Amino acid sequence: MDSTNNIDCIDSGTENCPCYLAATGDCLICSRLQGKEYCDCLWKGVCIYNEFIQNNQKINNPRKDFASKIVSRKQYLDDLYVITLEVGRGFALKAAIPGSYVFLKSPDFQNYYQTPISIMHADTENGFITVLVKSISAKTKAICAQEDKLIVRGVYRGGISGMPKIIGRFSRIIPDSKVLILTKGVGFAPAINFLNWVGSDTETEIIIDEDKICTQVIWDYLQPSTANKVLIKSLPECLSLPLTEKITEGNYTAVVVLASDYYIEEMRKIIMQLPEPPAFVHSNNANICCGEGICGACSCVDPDGTIHKKCKCL
Repeated sequence: MDSTNNIDCIDSGTENCPCYLAATGDCLICSRLQGKEYCDCLWKGVCIYNEFIQNNQKINNPRKDFASKIVSRKQYLDDLYVITLEVGRGFALKAAIPGSYVFLKSPDFQNYYQTPISIMHADTENGFITVLVKSISAKTKAICAQEDKLIVRGVYRGGISGMPKIIGRFSRIIPDSKVLILTKGVGFAPAINFLNWVGSDTETEIIIDEDKICTQVIWDYLQPSTANKVLIKSLPECLSLPLTEKITEGNYTAVVVLASDYYIEEMRKIIMQLPEPPAFVHSNNANICCGEGICGACSCVDPDGTIHKKCKCL
């Protein structure tokens, strides 16, 4: 038998596995939980099928909504807010992982008002998380209008794709990595969480396009010790520069793009031109829908015809 079931799931082996997809026969990893009579998975952790059966076919630790107190709320522009929420130290610790996001909504609105928001900063000492919210339409306007509390669901882990390429032992960045980060707009928020995870021992350079945000929020949350080099520059201007030479001469081992799909694809083209391309990591963007892989809105089909649920794939 050919093994085609080699998709990595962001939740496999965590406290949230087995998940809803195990119960519906749609597990991304386990062929038995896909209805097959044989095991052909490449998963090297504790058997997901065994966990599900021994637990009486129950979902493990499903994420639930809870009310969170707003610790602080600061308005930067007419439509730009930074909100800090009290969530507990355990929740904040999970949110410190790059690519973490939560679903937020106003307590006064129905569940379809929930919207995914990236974690900008996780204060594990005090049990706080901080998010950057752009007030655009009904969902985000309702969130930004609140002053007392918000409804939170999470933590979800799939906000950044390609992280396994740069993770080494103990879930830390590969030693001696050198990282170039490009962000635009609210992509600045997951960049801060990423930089905090990387730590000061890793050499980093970040290029920030402040379109739709502002310089003040950048310097309020980008500490001098966080990145070795900071450049505020528009991404269109960056793309017109000889970035291939910059990446090659800078000996970058990873390029991280936290911007729209257009800039992700443009950077991908540039990187693929290199004889030895660095690891390419990027934001997941529109592929974050329900976060659980249930709605299927994140599904895409690869050239082999395999369906991938992008909100759950690493």
